Amino acid sequence: MTEKEITDLLKRYTDQKCTQDEIILVESWYNSLEYKHPLQVNEFEEIKLQTWHSLNTEPLKKRSFYQYAAVLIGLLLLSTASYMIILQYKKDISHTPTTIQTVGYGATLFLGSKDSINLSALHIGETINTNGINVKKLDNGMISYEVQSDIKNTGELNKLIVPRGSQFKIKLADSSLVVVNSESELEFPSQFAGSERRIKMVGEGYFEITKNKYKPFIVSSKEQEVTVLGTKFNIQAYRHEKNITTSLLEGKVRISTPTGQVILLPGDQALYNGQHMLVSKAKTTSVTSWKEDIFVFDSEPLGKIMQQLSRWYNVDVRFETKETAKISFTGRISKYQTIDQALHLLEMTGKVKFRIDNQTIHVKAN
Repeated sequence: MTEKEITDLLKRYTDQKCTQDEIILVESWYNSLEYKHPLQVNEFEEIKLQTWHSLNTEPLKKRSFYQYAAVLIGLLLLSTASYMIILQYKKDISHTPTTIQTVGYGATLFLGSKDSINLSALHIGETINTNGINVKKLDNGMISYEVQSDIKNTGELNKLIVPRGSQFKIKLADSSLVVVNSESELEFPSQFAGSERRIKMVGEGYFEITKNKYKPFIVSSKEQEVTVLGTKFNIQAYRHEKNITTSLLEGKVRISTPTGQVILLPGDQALYNGQHMLVSKAKTTSVTSWKEDIFVFDSEPLGKIMQQLSRWYNVDVRFETKETAKISFTGRISKYQTIDQALHLLEMTGKVKFRIDNQTIHVKAN
């Protein structure tokens, strides 16, 4: 490919005008950066943003453009052979015919102990009233709660259940936003009475909490409680996983467990294994990327990566050996891609091979 062809390709990608094969080509290149250039994910993002900006800036200063695009061009010039591989990616992954696909953006809402609503079936703008509570589907697919002013007792708990292969946004009665990830549950009241705002989370959720210094917001997850006044954070506490991971993006939170308490500041991440709490710096880009329809991995073990893919694509994963699950990867995968395309991006590193058998993915090291 010539430099002009590369520039045109990147421009089409940012304008969302690429063909599916071209999308795979660009994202396969991006996924391979770890093995071509010793940068971290945040550096990849900075170079990409600067390059994208250069492509859309007139007049274009060639020297500054090539300063930021040198890595892109140098790698993509190698793409002639890679492109032929990408076009044949379906032959690279051994599998029997399957219909693996994501569910999308669906969920079921249980209103107290009586009614349930299939939120996927609700139309934009449609409102359901139950016991004085209006449940409305907004134009962005989110649902919101609107409590009628003459309703006093709404203490009954509701539950939002998000299946594998899906995620959902909900706006609570206090205007707090929660994005609920695949295979997760959120339990909450229709409105927050009393001196606190308390909900329960199983699985993973991203939170943007409306500030109210007189009524703290508390998220319970297994044996852990996170108390906030107003902040942005992510909690991962799946039922069948040992660890609870809390990552703070903005504000301040207090985490309470049977073994003690810890205060997190922006950029901190706490990992609680049921006995001990470890606080470290969070990889915020990769932690919250799932809610933006993309997976970002920053030196993540394959076992953890496949856990995310298994929930999103609703598949089971089997590793040939425990050591295979420890292989680390850095890169990004769009959640709009098929399972074949996602696995192909990982296979292009030359580290692993996949075999799909119905709804089970078998993984072995190369």
